[in-house]
Amino acid sequence: MFGKAIVRGLLVVALGITVADSGATAAATPATRPICRVDARQRLQHTIEFADEGTPTRKAKPAGVMGAEIWVLIGPTPPVDPSELTFLAVDTRTPYTTDFDGAEGGKQAHYMLRWVNTRGETGPWSETATATIGA
Repeated sequence: MFGKAIVRGLLVVALGITVADSGATAAATPATRPICRVDARQRLQHTIEFADEGTPTRKAKPAGVMGAEIWVLIGPTPPVDPSELTFLAVDTRTPYTTDFDGAEGGKQAHYMLRWVNTRGETGPWSETATATIGA
């Protein structure tokens, strides 16, 4: 009267069993941008906190996102193009801390971030966040 799939589905529901999805779903390319905040209170150190622009009060990354790529330019003016930036890291959990040499004290650090998913695809760039490196 009932097909095997229907009976199996009814049995699973009745027993309260969770059945894992057998088909893997590919992570989508990130569509949102990270929001970046820089804590520069420590001498020769920046702590970079990031959150998604869609949920700025939460630490959670968007679905399918592995982490945030963090890029920096040290100099007097912010970057005009991302090609001017130097790669720092991919951080999977906020915050990220970076240390500087004494020679960089007093200079400006300009950060740009973007999400990267589990397949290595990147999303759009964040706004530039600038902070002075405390000497």
